[in-house]
Amino acid sequence: MSLNRTLNRIFDEVRREAKRNPAFADRLEAVILAHASARDVPESVLAEIGRDEQRGPDAAVPEPASQAADLNPIASYTRDGAEALQAALSDLPESALTHLVSEHNLDPAGVAAGLPKSALIAHIVAQAARRIERDRKLFDY
Repeated sequence: MSLNRTLNRIFDEVRREAKRNPAFADRLEAVILAHASARDVPESVLAEIGRDEQRGPDAAVPEPASQAADLNPIASYTRDGAEALQAALSDLPESALTHLVSEHNLDPAGVAAGLPKSALIAHIVAQAARRIERDRKLFDY
């Protein structure tokens, strides 16, 4: 799931709870009003954050979602074709492929669960082709 979708869902839940629970809304408002700007944070705290953000030799491997975040299978298929999309997908781990399927809703029937990597790649390519064909039909008058 993309960061924007995740944040939207979180904000929706916060809004619902604030409407339902006035005490929660009051606490939330107090926290927001008391929030200190980054300009008001001591330099030592900012330096600590900067050290955490730097990647060194001991840095963790990026999560599969971040590896696949820049790849839009439909746009890639449209721009570069099926072979290029298949090559790009083959470089990703299986967990990133599963994330792409979920993120771009490429498995509405739920048949991709448990597929091996090669079959999952073929499924993504086929679903991208189906989505492009469907979108073309929308503008066929």
